[in-house]
Amino acid sequence: MPAQAIEAGGIAGDAFAPTLQGRTVDIAFLDDDTAIDRSFELMSVLRPQLAREDYLATVRRLMATTGYRLVALEEDGLRALAGIRIGEWLHSGRYLEVEDLVTAPAERSRGHGRTLLAWIAEHARAQGCRHLRLVSGVQRANAHRFYAREGLAWEAKYFSMDLG
Repeated sequence: MPAQAIEAGGIAGDAFAPTLQGRTVDIAFLDDDTAIDRSFELMSVLRPQLAREDYLATVRRLMATTGYRLVALEEDGLRALAGIRIGEWLHSGRYLEVEDLVTAPAERSRGHGRTLLAWIAEHARAQGCRHLRLVSGVQRANAHRFYAREGLAWEAKYFSMDLG
């Protein structure tokens, strides 16, 4: 089933204005090629296997085929970045999947990831999602502690098979 499109306007009526330690920060979808390309360096911190020359085309293909969107938190530069998409499962309904979530290494533990994740959760609610889901590699213990602090529960095991 194709993923549901995310409305470009974000959260209806700006009911959730993102703040970080009392300061309003900019959170927006990255829709133009320049902004997407500019996000490569931060995304490659999380996904080092990505090649710069393929990044823009890959993101555009995912946007077209799965509804994938990049959303960025900026405060005097790009501080945190997420790749998200909306889907639906037979057993639990509409959900928002966080496929990628990364904060610039020098900016970690300063609230950027927490603020972006909170914005994403509010966006999911505004889009009619019943759940927020996030898959994380088993080796990412620090990230798992962060997710647990932010209220995400470990509810399933994820299995994969290399078909290559």
